Amino acid sequence: MRYFRQLILLIFPVFLFSQDFSNQWTGHYSYFQINDSYAAENKIYVASENAVFIYDTDTRTSETFSTVNGLSGETVSTIYHSSIFDITVIGYDNGLLELIVDDEVITFIDILEKPTIPPTQKRINHFFENDNTLYISTEFGIVEFNLERIEFGDTFFVGPAGSQINITGTTVSDNVIYATTSGNGVLNANVTNPNLVDFNQWATLVPGQYRGITLFNDQILVWENNNLVRRLEGTVLTTVITATSDVIDVSIDSNNLTVINSDRASVFDTNFDEVISAISTTGDSFLLNTALSFNNTLYLGTDSRGLLEIDFNNLNTKTSISPAGPLSNFTFGIEALNNTLWVVFGQYDVNFNPFPLQQRGVSKLTSDGWLNISKDEVLGATSLSHISINPNNEDQVFISSLSSGLLEINDNVVTNLYNNLNSGFETFVTNDPIFVFLNGSVFDNDGNLWVNNARVNNGLKRFSPGATQTFNVNLSESIPNAIGNLGFTDTVIDREGNLFVGGFNSGVVGYNVSTENQIQLSGETEGSNLPSDYVLALEIDRNNQLWIGTFRGIRVLFNTSGVFQQSNPKASQIIILDEEGVPQELLFDQTITDIEADGSNNKWVATASSGVFYFSSDGQETLAHFTVDNSPLPTNNVLDISIDDSTGSVYFATEKGLLEFKGTATGPEDNLDNVVAFPNPVRPGFSGRVTIKGLTSRSNVKITDIEGNLVYEEISEGGSIQWDTTAFGRHRVASGVYLILVTGEDQAETTVSKLLIVR
Repeated sequence: MRYFRQLILLIFPVFLFSQDFSNQWTGHYSYFQINDSYAAENKIYVASENAVFIYDTDTRTSETFSTVNGLSGETVSTIYHSSIFDITVIGYDNGLLELIVDDEVITFIDILEKPTIPPTQKRINHFFENDNTLYISTEFGIVEFNLERIEFGDTFFVGPAGSQINITGTTVSDNVIYATTSGNGVLNANVTNPNLVDFNQWATLVPGQYRGITLFNDQILVWENNNLVRRLEGTVLTTVITATSDVIDVSIDSNNLTVINSDRASVFDTNFDEVISAISTTGDSFLLNTALSFNNTLYLGTDSRGLLEIDFNNLNTKTSISPAGPLSNFTFGIEALNNTLWVVFGQYDVNFNPFPLQQRGVSKLTSDGWLNISKDEVLGATSLSHISINPNNEDQVFISSLSSGLLEINDNVVTNLYNNLNSGFETFVTNDPIFVFLNGSVFDNDGNLWVNNARVNNGLKRFSPGATQTFNVNLSESIPNAIGNLGFTDTVIDREGNLFVGGFNSGVVGYNVSTENQIQLSGETEGSNLPSDYVLALEIDRNNQLWIGTFRGIRVLFNTSGVFQQSNPKASQIIILDEEGVPQELLFDQTITDIEADGSNNKWVATASSGVFYFSSDGQETLAHFTVDNSPLPTNNVLDISIDDSTGSVYFATEKGLLEFKGTATGPEDNLDNVVAFPNPVRPGFSGRVTIKGLTSRSNVKITDIEGNLVYEEISEGGSIQWDTTAFGRHRVASGVYLILVTGEDQAETTVSKLLIVR
């Protein structure tokens, strides 16, 4: 069968083989929102929000599939596994169909791109297999898919006069196909009829609105938009189960029928007598999307607690068997340091409106795995948006909230929530602690945390851990309508201790701590050269230059300390040459959501609609550009970036999941003891760059051939450099052994390494 299937794949290339990115990427998806599940043999096939996992009930292990393995990253609506053909089928809200065949992902876009169907009516609702055919229930009709030949068959529009109607499920019994609809009753037709595309071949058995259909113990069961499960005999419906609330779904195994309500899952035997029931309670609450029973075990697919496993003989014990991951896929703010990543899931719109307030907890990733601090442990804080790790005490973390103030975590335990009632942070609604709008924060060299505080005159605060009061900086000097400013985004600090704050309509405000002078770059400032006063991202790079990301492009302030002596400070555009040699502005009119400099001082730039760009340190060369089309990013709207200088890993936060790119640029080391070049040797066919890491800041790196001829030289800006294996960019060097000569900035320390290149 497998040989025949592979032959068919070669003959009928009507689909897309998705690319596997697992060599260079890791997906950190959340598996706590379960949308659907299916049991076959000894495995549970589980659809989470936009990834899937397969749980082996014998080994109690899971295999995950996400965008890193080639899935689309769109919202999954249903999942099914064919034991006959060993194919896992995944349906999506947008009509996309994906198959996992021999651990490869195959993507079908036929439904997604069908022009005659409105985009809002392409959702895949249900799968049913009969012989070689998979019947796909959609919001527009029924689609056949041949599992043996791996290709689509006919599409049946079975509404009145052949119209498109919402099919909620199908089943086949005695050569008759039955279909339930959301408003056109229960339909049937002879499954052997070669003319099922003719709507006249379909008959309406009973009217009504139905959520699904299944075949259990040779009986056809349907469930309506209420609390009834009913048996269909001809044109007669008989109630067999009366649930306590509306029936969401029904699943079956060989001996049991599981009825799913939002707050309970009840298992019935073949006589429709209740066997067990798992019920949500105040002390142990859950919200169900799916459930199934299998081998005397109940599996609950919850909306936020993952997949819960319950033994029939011990209903009080629920074991979470979802793969480890963050609490949510809506990763809004991230911060990495020394092989540790903190994640928050707060949310606000473009106008800094955090309502409805989101309380989602905090997640932390270490080499030991994921640690989750639940929403019940964050002292009521909502809209957590920005993270600062204390560099002098990495077990102390401060998280800003765009509603609740400043959250403090020590040794993974939430210890304090600072707001207007117990600290110097201010609310813009008198005495109301849910209007303390804090966001970007940064530690200075003295261990103080500087935090922006929106919609008040004292828009910049210096907070000392262990204290409660703050040192206030009145920004109304630079922002006359500071109270009316909707919000601030980033706060950064340069080498001299100067602070810069970006915001909604305030551009960039600079504050010199020593002189208390302020400057502003905005459209109100003559010659400031900002393309937009809405500044979303700020980054001080390793050359002490300020990179500014705005709603409509990017700018650089080259002299951050000297700017306070200028009457009209001005930021600079980055002009590059396009492929035809025409000058143009880098990322013209793009909405920049974040900018980060890596260990080589190259720039990672996140955008709201074009994915992520990786530029050389001066922005003149595009080293990489990641989008949904060429990477596992689930969306081109990337909200935040964080780089772990200790490993070179680059993390991307999106509203659809968290991704990690295995970068090579690391931060500067204290000495040259661990200088290494990789790949080494460089083998034939390698077209990338050689990374030399383990450098101290501003190390001089010279590369020579074995005879001492210099072929490359660079001063490191961080802890690594990259060499394209050319002689100063002119031509590729020949095969041979090359010497890497490294000298520290003070010339007191040197080291030599060897690199073998084979062409």
